[in-house]
Amino acid sequence: MAQILDTSAKFHSSKKSSPAFEPLVVHVDTDLSHTANQSDTPAQRILSKYRERFPNVSFESVHLSRIWTVRTLDWSTLAGFQAGNQEGISEVDRLKNFFRTLPSMTAKADVLRLFVRHILLDLALERSYTALLLGHSTTALAALAMAEVANGRGFAVPGQINDGSFAVCRYGFGTDPSKSREISETQMPLYYPLREVFKSELLTYLDLMPSVKELMPEDNSPTGHFVSHKDLSITEVMERYFDSVEGPYSGIVANVVRTTGKLDRATSGGFCHMCGMTLDELGDSRWAGELGEDADKLDTSQSARLCYGCKRIMHG
Repeated sequence: MAQILDTSAKFHSSKKSSPAFEPLVVHVDTDLSHTANQSDTPAQRILSKYRERFPNVSFESVHLSRIWTVRTLDWSTLAGFQAGNQEGISEVDRLKNFFRTLPSMTAKADVLRLFVRHILLDLALERSYTALLLGHSTTALAALAMAEVANGRGFAVPGQINDGSFAVCRYGFGTDPSKSREISETQMPLYYPLREVFKSELLTYLDLMPSVKELMPEDNSPTGHFVSHKDLSITEVMERYFDSVEGPYSGIVANVVRTTGKLDRATSGGFCHMCGMTLDELGDSRWAGELGEDADKLDTSQSARLCYGCKRIMHG
């Protein structure tokens, strides 16, 4: 995507008229071993190489701790954590403490993905960008769709996977800091330009373009089949599964993504204050099934503003 954007920006900049668009590539640094203001980090070093290779595109690194300042996420629903400063505790340490409270590897991976999405959406809205482009391939979208279903957010799959306008709510606090309210709702166009490209095709392309491949960090994740997935999140299990079946069953992988394009998005009802998806007003009880609600674990006032999937991610 960076190469495509760079080539397009170079073509339009060669015209005498004003550029058709100004692409900005944002990397969210999820490394919590350093502070947000540290300049010499692995992410910054990689981005410096990208700037040299693609001079017509702007690159920016944003640390995960920016999540504390976004207004697309309602912190009052998340296990008592509040946005804003806490005396004596750095933003990075607060994030570490937050992730320690999550009940499982699946919860940590899911919340991390949602945080990255919130940061990108908030940044796009703050700077009045026209659209947000995400670089998921067909394989990545298929894994995301199945992971969302397994995490209890099947109702949200059309909004998470498909191209189109995405409703983004912003929240603010009134006189009571423990309760937030919706202050605005904005439509943000969101697209996956690589949705018709398999991961294996991208890898083949990188092999043919050494100048681009050398920019890619090494993939140290193990491959192959595993007997036990005890220490993996649901997202990682799905990603490894679709990576393994993409070659012999590419049609099935593609159909997972294309089928979601035939599903209608819900246009009415409230929004989950964590993932941002439209709430299934009648379906939460069906998702819970015979498991029901644990009154001792879920605060009614808070959980009412979360979808079933986010309730279980936060509370186990």
